[in-house]
Amino acid sequence: MTDHDEKAKQILLKRDECNERSRVRKNRIARIVTVLVAVMLTAATAVTAVIASRGRRPQTPADVPGTVTRADTVTGPYLDGVIGENKESEIGFSGGLKGEAYKSEAEVAERSDSYSYYPKSGMPDMAYEPSANTPDAKAGTLTAGEWKDLAQFDQWLKKLGEDEFGAAAKNRKLDTSKMIRVKVTDEGACFNVPVKLISGGETVFTARTDINGEAFLFTGLDGKDEKPDSVSVGDMTVALDGRTELEINAKDAGVTAEKLDLMLMIDTTGSMGDELEYIKAELADLVSRVSEADKTFSIRVSVNFYRDEGDLYVVKYFDFRSDVNECLELMKDEHADGGGDYPEAVHTALENAVTGHQWRDDAVKLCFFVLDAPPHTENDVQGINENILKSLRAAAALGVRIIPVASSGVDLETEVILRSFAVITGGTYIFITNDSGIGGDHKEAEVGEHVVESLNECMIRVACEYCGIYKGEKIPYTQTYHQ
Repeated sequence: MTDHDEKAKQILLKRDECNERSRVRKNRIARIVTVLVAVMLTAATAVTAVIASRGRRPQTPADVPGTVTRADTVTGPYLDGVIGENKESEIGFSGGLKGEAYKSEAEVAERSDSYSYYPKSGMPDMAYEPSANTPDAKAGTLTAGEWKDLAQFDQWLKKLGEDEFGAAAKNRKLDTSKMIRVKVTDEGACFNVPVKLISGGETVFTARTDINGEAFLFTGLDGKDEKPDSVSVGDMTVALDGRTELEINAKDAGVTAEKLDLMLMIDTTGSMGDELEYIKAELADLVSRVSEADKTFSIRVSVNFYRDEGDLYVVKYFDFRSDVNECLELMKDEHADGGGDYPEAVHTALENAVTGHQWRDDAVKLCFFVLDAPPHTENDVQGINENILKSLRAAAALGVRIIPVASSGVDLETEVILRSFAVITGGTYIFITNDSGIGGDHKEAEVGEHVVESLNECMIRVACEYCGIYKGEKIPYTQTYHQ
């Protein structure tokens, strides 16, 4: 058994300890506080050493407008930290709004009343309790489909033309109906080339080419009447002349794809309890197998977790690491807790994922965003839509591909939001299905004909395709784990 297999096994076995961890929560938090205090005592020295060794001060969430970092810790050579740490959280929540699609905020609020918010003094001594079949979980159990709207853009435009679907996108300032596709070549596809969309001499959108040399540029995302007139690649500027697709030959452009920065951003609120342990097993398998798919690739992994305001933390983030076993270890003890209302702190997690980590400039950059709920609305957080769009623009400019993994509980609005995330950043949409029988009900995605695969095989294939390691075939799901 390899070290990777052993670590994955440990992750699966940890689910048996979930209830015990819940019963000793207060002691566990006290231990965490003790560790944090000890780490913070040496933080200044460690930060100085890290900055000196890297030659510049990396950007952390403290530098990102709109975020509040209550505790930033430095562990060894890595920049790890917590946003919105709340050691004295006054509420706890178990269960979450799972298995139903909510049509309106009023309906969400009405349903929320049927779930309990417990003051700290009266909080039940429990968190999410694993189902009876949880100990039998293993990588390859969950099932999923993948749908890349950028590859079927005409169908995506038809969906945006539907009243409810299109309104959900426009309300969030995510109108992706105006796209310009650019392919950059130089005796072959050019990877990681910045491509700018120009309007009156001003850059309105920037993206980087993928492994196929394609960049996807957008105008009017927030409803503004932009009139782009040209595209810029390096020192060249090419007039659009009304075109929405063009190919540009750029000599000596691009780099060789030989590095992968793979990020996992995982919703760990209470509503994820029905699937989280399975998802951790799938992600452990993903991390291990992608790292072994091509030994010539330099692979780093970053694992991150988020909840919502008022929880123990809003975002718990970890720097990119080359040690796969260490990344698996970071996932091991995380469990589902917190949350409460339907929306979660997706906006803070997205902002941290894009601007709070040290992505390598010349790497393939993938962020698997595992979640089951949408971001808050303008009623909850002023300026949230603008901040989300700002983060997505930054992701596109950096070449960070957002790949949502939609879990049970996702409704139509959330699906539209997540698919828009993928479209704007050159990513793809993965959605967990009911075929495995695991977790709450999974909304049937509003997509065309697709293949149902094992979730881990789907994510591994997608990651490898973005790296150009291989063009994997979709393997139909045939095994039945639950009768």
